[in-house]
Amino acid sequence: MSSPIEKPDLFATTALTLLQKESYLTSGCSKIDSALRGGFSRKGITQFYGQAGTGKTQIALQLCLTVQIPTKPQNEPSGAIYICTEAVFPSQRLNELLMKSHIAKKYYITGDIIFVEHVPIMEKLEECICVKVPFLMQRRKIGLLIIDSIAAPYRVEYDDKLLKTRAKSLRKIGEQLHSISREYNIPIICINQVSALINNESLGINENDEIPTLGIVWSNLINHSFHLSKNNNRRFMHFMHSSYLPKKTVEYEIRDIGVVGV
Repeated sequence: MSSPIEKPDLFATTALTLLQKESYLTSGCSKIDSALRGGFSRKGITQFYGQAGTGKTQIALQLCLTVQIPTKPQNEPSGAIYICTEAVFPSQRLNELLMKSHIAKKYYITGDIIFVEHVPIMEKLEECICVKVPFLMQRRKIGLLIIDSIAAPYRVEYDDKLLKTRAKSLRKIGEQLHSISREYNIPIICINQVSALINNESLGINENDEIPTLGIVWSNLINHSFHLSKNNNRRFMHFMHSSYLPKKTVEYEIRDIGVVGV
């Protein structure tokens, strides 16, 4: 007697199966990529937050290089949009990476397709995200969007009415960023600042020391959040929130060739 034919389990899709379908942007370091299970997700908004000097901008600049690595030899390299909201774009450090990074040398990467925009205030940021960025992406192949930092245009004391305006603006920008990520399958990297320091005697691995700015409105728009900290000359990346990554801590260094996992 023949055995009955087994029907496929329509509900057998596991988190691992979904993870295998995920697309990633390499960090440029195999050790960091291994901890990230492939790299930074191309889906949604990824947040880096921490105090000054922890390496947030350094990682963002390195991603401006790795996004140009062609997925296939015949493919046109993808560019990056880098939106500065406070400090000037770190062109000197970018030039150093272009000269010394192994990634830049191997793949002949240049700064020609890194598009920089300066927007100091909330209204200009909205215009940039909702008008200028889509216009550019329709005309150029873009694989990465960075905002450095998302907090600066909102870093003002507000009365109740203006707090509502700020929340409305954050939601508008967040929804537009998600729309861009979905349509073009690109990662959105938002650098954030720290709004509170509870314990400044940390060894650099306590995930509860600092919290990102902009509150619950912005936090609800984030898909992946990484806290960067520093203790003396040691730097750490804490995986705080992600749809697929467990909480862990990775140590890294900033060298002339780029960001390297320890």
